[in-house]
Amino acid sequence: MPIYCDESGGVSRGVMTLAALFIEEDRAESILSRFREVTGLRGELKGSRIDLAERALTIELLEKSDAKAVISIALSATTTKKGENRGAHDIAVYASLMDDAVAALLPATKGCSSVVMDDGRYGDKVLEYVRREIAEIAGPWNTSQLIESDKLAGLQLADVLANSFYNRARVSGKQARIAAMLQPMLDDSRIEMRILEGSDVEPLPAGLKPTRA
Repeated sequence: MPIYCDESGGVSRGVMTLAALFIEEDRAESILSRFREVTGLRGELKGSRIDLAERALTIELLEKSDAKAVISIALSATTTKKGENRGAHDIAVYASLMDDAVAALLPATKGCSSVVMDDGRYGDKVLEYVRREIAEIAGPWNTSQLIESDKLAGLQLADVLANSFYNRARVSGKQARIAAMLQPMLDDSRIEMRILEGSDVEPLPAGLKPTRA
């Protein structure tokens, strides 16, 4: 069973979340197929594009599965230091969130076969750096992959979770309703929520430049 990883938010928004979702590929496909059957969706499932009812359906279908997830959240850790490049800090926070979430989820997997990351946000050089970091954490039995999220149901479900916790962390009219949707899986320890501190953010290695501001 793979671990699927996707992120939401960013340093410029004051919140960044990373969802690491452990679920069988066939089960993820079944959930996405059921979601499409009920809602009529034909394109990619994105947390930023669905309404509250569609979000609730996705979370309910995940709750009925055997999926487990860790969500790592950066709040104060998104603050840049004086003179620090915001783009570089965004990458550093993303990499640290990925390390934190995958490392926390691995004990529950009892030997997953791969870690799959969405390759749609950052440049190839950054993603290859993060992929190598994850491979070191996961150990020699693991392979880490970079795949576009529209290619895999598991990545799309991870996107919905990451976006849901992003919205759970931000003050808005839908914050309380999204929090209520997620609470049963938190109460049942199916989802673990972790907060990344500023001291947990590792600096980028020399020579690794952000591809976006």
